[in-house]
Amino acid sequence: MGRRAAYHVLYLPPELSAEWLFTAARRYWLAFRPIVLSAPELLTLFAARAELDITVLARRDFAAALLADLRSRLPRARLDPLVYDTYHELQMTLDGRAALRQRFGVPE
Repeated sequence: MGRRAAYHVLYLPPELSAEWLFTAARRYWLAFRPIVLSAPELLTLFAARAELDITVLARRDFAAALLADLRSRLPRARLDPLVYDTYHELQMTLDGRAALRQRFGVPE
């Protein structure tokens, strides 16, 4: 993803249950301490010129619409979408990123 932004947000849309955060993303959050938000309106509170990286958790059934909405609200933000059908699948990816110290799945 290149240069690290001033803010890193872990976006958990309201359609997802608490397990997606407290089970699947626990190790990832402990490793990187991103700001956790669950309402798109809160993302727009960051300064218009703030550099923002957003790791987006989504299920396949609503990922396309969610990402389109976030891109229209925050055109300058860099999105890191993680799209899975279950939180167990997501947990494997996020645990791997935490173990390798790769916030966005690639070495920084």
